[in-house]
Amino acid sequence: MHKLKFILLTSIVLLTLITCAEPVDSELPDGPQIPSIDSDATISIVTWNIENFPQMGNRTTDRVKLILDSLNADIYCLQEIDNKADLDEIVDALDQYQVVHSSSDSYVRSIIFKPGVLLFLGTTELLRSSTYEFAKRPPFMSSFLFRHNGKDQTLNIIDVHLKAFGDQESIQRRHDACILLHNYLSDAIALGDSNFVVAGDWNDDIYDTDNSGQYSFEAFLDDSDNFQYATDSLAATGAVWDASYPSYPSFIDHILISKSLFDEEQHSTIKTIRLDEVFGDYGSVVSDHRPVVWSFKPQ
Repeated sequence: MHKLKFILLTSIVLLTLITCAEPVDSELPDGPQIPSIDSDATISIVTWNIENFPQMGNRTTDRVKLILDSLNADIYCLQEIDNKADLDEIVDALDQYQVVHSSSDSYVRSIIFKPGVLLFLGTTELLRSSTYEFAKRPPFMSSFLFRHNGKDQTLNIIDVHLKAFGDQESIQRRHDACILLHNYLSDAIALGDSNFVVAGDWNDDIYDTDNSGQYSFEAFLDDSDNFQYATDSLAATGAVWDASYPSYPSFIDHILISKSLFDEEQHSTIKTIRLDEVFGDYGSVVSDHRPVVWSFKPQ
């Protein structure tokens, strides 16, 4: 009789634990895993538009926290951050990172970085008077120092989110924005600044069939002696496999570098991270964009 009571009590306790337990959304599913891109030999920069973050509340923040921690990049340039406080909470929970935000309240650009790798110098929003051309999202720059072979080097990271859509007015605004940014960077380089990386959602594909990207990015494409897209080889494939915006598909999330980093580009890798292969619900829970990572070995 006592044995029967014990069995019944044990069954009730187990049933209670099972029914009260909640699934942990941050656990990885079976199958493909999130690749770590961390390496002491390289600096890794990720650009990632996290669509209307956090579009699904805690489900999105749990997933993004897992992705940021697992990838373990040195720098993330993020776009479409609609809730800075939610992103701050994620970064606070990840001891290796700090974050800075642009000043706007919506479609925020945020830069996450490792203070153990990069000494933060400060931020500025560039070309703030050109709100029309930049769709009220002026380029957001953070500057850092990193040490290589006993020498300190500056790294200027610019997070951009250009005007969307393929109508002629939007294409013209991207074109004009690139002229303004090209002129700014050219002047800064002439005054002695160097090591510029412009990463973000450029909202156009250089190799799209209508070639609108050729016009949108004309200022930089016509100045290949001083600027190049580190993402050019990925964009050129036109493959869904490489697409940063797979639902279209197209490659619209680019990373541009200045001439002082051309040597680094020769010792670098570029990759689209296909998180939609890791999470079946990635598009509905996290973003319609895939992250793109450029990792370079300092020279």
